[in-house]
Amino acid sequence: MKILVVSYSRIGDTILATSLVNYLIQKFSKADFTIVTSSISKDIFTDMPGLEQLIVVNKQRYAGHWFKIWNLVKAKKWDLVIDLRSSYLSYFLKTNERKIFKGNEHEHKLEQFSNFLKIDNNIQPTIWANGEKYKNILKSKKIGENFICVAPISNWQGKDWPIEKYFELFDNEFFKDYEIVILGASDKSSDNMKIKHLKESLSTKVVNLMNQADMVETYFILKCSRLFLGSDSSNMHLSSAAGIPTIGLFGPTNDRVYGPKGKHNLTIRTEKSYKDFINDKNFTLKDSPSYLKDIKVSLVLNEIKNII
Repeated sequence: MKILVVSYSRIGDTILATSLVNYLIQKFSKADFTIVTSSISKDIFTDMPGLEQLIVVNKQRYAGHWFKIWNLVKAKKWDLVIDLRSSYLSYFLKTNERKIFKGNEHEHKLEQFSNFLKIDNNIQPTIWANGEKYKNILKSKKIGENFICVAPISNWQGKDWPIEKYFELFDNEFFKDYEIVILGASDKSSDNMKIKHLKESLSTKVVNLMNQADMVETYFILKCSRLFLGSDSSNMHLSSAAGIPTIGLFGPTNDRVYGPKGKHNLTIRTEKSYKDFINDKNFTLKDSPSYLKDIKVSLVLNEIKNII
């Protein structure tokens, strides 16, 4: 059986989509899978069972990426095509069955996938990478046994809690026996300076792994962490997949669709709703300030205390 899954290019969506892919792996255990994804998301499929081909194509101007994908998949007769990106491409492929996903903004993505597959299962994101290869990850990254993971920097400053809020939080006596492990990646000097300043300002031990851990390494670090705190980002979704308590901080992004799901997972959001943000005439994606300034440190601290 040949199954084609046209998956997402963005990391967060791709992590969530592993829930759907893993369900298909279990249902069609002898199937050969072809996955379409991007260069930034490809590592998510490391050691995936049944993976015959991983097609890595990044978005191009004038939808050029679709022509490239078409040329790589058009010759094969598929048993099942699942298109998570609602493209026209899937309608022109030779297949016994096709399923075209169309998302919405009022249900969690995992619930949308379950409804799309017409199942009642509580499907969850999965990282298939072999843990044996990463059993010494804490030692190699010089991380102790009692630590909290934090991802203060996302791909957009507007959805990040101000860095001074993290300083105020972790300067609290409650964290004196914890190491703070900072996760994430950024090529902006301003972002890296913020993290450098945070590390130097805190009295507790801080391990700065910004740009120092790949996606799979990050996942296995998270599996050993007491808790994750951070922006709506790929690291938040990795944390949820790792099965640890996850606190996602939300403002101008949709927590109803992307908030962390699972036991001891919760969303802390601004008083202003997602729809209020995007309908505000002053709302901007370009050079925007943090929209999360009104999330109180005391609230975040109390929620952390309730969990750990």
